[in-house]
Amino acid sequence: MATKVGQLDPVTMQVVDNALGSICDDMFVTLQRVGRSPTATQVFDMSTGICDARGDIVGCGTQFGHVASTPEAMKNTLAKFAGRIEDGDIFVVNDPYSACLHMPDVVIFKPVFIDGVFTFFAVTVVHQVDIGGRTPGSMSHDSTDIYQEGLRLPPLKLVELGVPNETLWDVIEKNVRGSATLADMRAQCTASLAADRRLKELAKRYGRERLVAYCEALKDYSERVVRASIEAWPDGEYEFTDYIDEDGIDPDPVRIHIKLTVKGDAVIADYTGTSRQTRGSLNITLAEAKGSAFGAIRSVMGLEVPNNSGVFRPITVVAPPGCLVNMQHPASCAARGVTTFRMRDAWMGVLAQVVPDGVPAANEGGTSTGRFGFIQEDRTIKVMYDNIYGSPGGYPHRDAPDGLGTNLSNFSIEILERGYPARVRRYGFAPGTEGAGRHRGALGIIREWEFLQDSHLTFRSDRRLFPPYGLAGGHPALPSMTYLNPDNENRELPSKMNAYFKAGDVLSHRTAGGGGYGDPLERDPQRVLEDCLDEKLTAERAREAYGVVIDERQRAVDIQATRRLRREMRPRKEKRT
Repeated sequence: MATKVGQLDPVTMQVVDNALGSICDDMFVTLQRVGRSPTATQVFDMSTGICDARGDIVGCGTQFGHVASTPEAMKNTLAKFAGRIEDGDIFVVNDPYSACLHMPDVVIFKPVFIDGVFTFFAVTVVHQVDIGGRTPGSMSHDSTDIYQEGLRLPPLKLVELGVPNETLWDVIEKNVRGSATLADMRAQCTASLAADRRLKELAKRYGRERLVAYCEALKDYSERVVRASIEAWPDGEYEFTDYIDEDGIDPDPVRIHIKLTVKGDAVIADYTGTSRQTRGSLNITLAEAKGSAFGAIRSVMGLEVPNNSGVFRPITVVAPPGCLVNMQHPASCAARGVTTFRMRDAWMGVLAQVVPDGVPAANEGGTSTGRFGFIQEDRTIKVMYDNIYGSPGGYPHRDAPDGLGTNLSNFSIEILERGYPARVRRYGFAPGTEGAGRHRGALGIIREWEFLQDSHLTFRSDRRLFPPYGLAGGHPALPSMTYLNPDNENRELPSKMNAYFKAGDVLSHRTAGGGGYGDPLERDPQRVLEDCLDEKLTAERAREAYGVVIDERQRAVDIQATRRLRREMRPRKEKRT
């Protein structure tokens, strides 16, 4: 529905947009405070949003990583329950073939009725600690079909007319490990009820019809701003290819290829040339492939663009059925996070050709994630979810921040050790692992876990064979590595594994660093010195990667020696190039 903005007050439109975002943030804080698992209270692997009665996104908060893919799930629910959506209902869905991401990402959403009319969906997505299946944590990379991955829920009523569906709650309880999953799902219901109340208050202020009109106007405005931005891009075809090391079953690299066609005020994002869907669970749905394209293109727009479905309208997505990013039943997808993060890097590689000053170099490859299943005396499994994240690539105008990821946080060591039979022996930066550049990438991160009980572990990492790339002459970062018992046998482990460990074993993982941006020989020598003094670089690394000579006794840059060395290094570098 096109809306003439002239009929509406633009100031009020901005106020409404901010109010919708605030409601989403309130839902997020509710999840954080009411949830039980570390996913909700520590890692924040969750998102909130508001959709309209057609399933279009009209509001997002500051944490909306999962939300770009939710409209498809909303629309599937609307089709299934046409004429049967009532005030007091709360829905649940996690089925990837109903347009969800993977089964641990449980979507719970409440239809919001205003003046007796269904008007909005209040949407929450939380990555659950466990959703059943063959491995603790429901995240095994080597599941070969969807049936191995856990409890699969199509759109269903979790609450009907305000009354919990006890049969469904019982089915979920009997199929998951531990009680945290149900606790977090109840927190999602609580968050949606809070949003229901605040949306009704907002409608009382403006009137239902006028509030809906402002939501339509916001979508139209987002579309116009995105189209104007695209129109300023040079017409043409831009392509980029990146790789996942392997799927954990077959040794072959997995290819992600993107061709972006810019024509006028619209683009076509074409994934043709991407590998076929894998035997392992790296696959993603078409809904997520669309969300990845929308999110990447939105990320190079200005902050003034409201985050809603209007952003999607100028973007057409093509993905051949049966490829990695348009999986067909019964393909598995539990470890789809590896693919999602690699798609982000592939998108940055494409967009760097269109808006060179607008994107960073490649990050560490996304979260390195462990699902620990500690075996208790009664043979039950206590599931712990931990991840390492925070090594972005260098930016066109600044260094990457060390240890700072986007959308996710790392698990507090103190809370981990208090709640689980594990000890974190080491957690910190890995010196010299950054991608060198005029603006360097972030350092890789090392984390070591000592098992205090026998445990099953599903572990997922990447960027070992294909390190994070640099841009504009920046260097790639060092790759990731994983070792067993680093103090004695120091045995190298695969990047993806599904294995058992004994009490006393130590698992050591180092993420890749972030790629560098720009020529390292153009980096300010004083910044190199600061990194050396902070023990992020050695003097040897400063010399070899940046052409900076450090006088270690004086703790200063030897300016003359640095100039000579850089003059010598530049011809060698140009010859290699």
